[in-house]
Amino acid sequence: MRKILILLFALFLSANLFAQDDNLIAPLNDDFKDIDTVKVGQKFHNIHMIGVKYGYTLATVSSSPSLHESYIQAPYNFSLLYTCYHAMWDYMPYFGIQTGIKYGEEGYSSDLDGYGERYKKVEIPLIAQFKIDFSRFRILANLGTYYGYRLSTDKEGGFDRYDIRNDYGIIGGAGFAVIFEPLEFQIEANYQYSLCSVYHTNKMSDMYWLIAYPRNILISFGVFIHL
Repeated sequence: MRKILILLFALFLSANLFAQDDNLIAPLNDDFKDIDTVKVGQKFHNIHMIGVKYGYTLATVSSSPSLHESYIQAPYNFSLLYTCYHAMWDYMPYFGIQTGIKYGEEGYSSDLDGYGERYKKVEIPLIAQFKIDFSRFRILANLGTYYGYRLSTDKEGGFDRYDIRNDYGIIGGAGFAVIFEPLEFQIEANYQYSLCSVYHTNKMSDMYWLIAYPRNILISFGVFIHL
């Protein structure tokens, strides 16, 4: 009888041990199983802005042969712009891109009869904007391109078959910004050079070529809001 009781007790003890086996192992978690899936927080946040800009332009052309050109003042230049600043590889927060639409004037004056004009145009810029931030201030550097279309001209008779309406070129400059979030105020000075002549090369004659590339100095003031 004693042996039977000992045997039954042993069987009961074994059954309890096997039943608790899962409970004994479950709390032993692998603290390193998710080590490769831990997400590192983003160091720099992208900045998105939309704003308006007013510009004052000194406009002329570079011509060959010379048109005896000189600068005109074009005080009506307005832009609606979107800007995004982003950190390259989340390490270098110095880069941004800017695009939008611009409406304004340019042209040139000339001592030669039949030359010199002021025309209105629309442009779409695509600018790489580099920045350095300190406190509430930002230093800017611009380099990019644009596509434009000449809408209307003040010369007698309007555009003729020798005029080129499409326009494209390069833009470069620098600026300074003051930030009072969500607002940002920017002052810039840019130089714009067209790679598309105002006229077809045979405007003067079929024997002598004429080229006239617009070039502008633009001083502008912009107000942007951080999105």
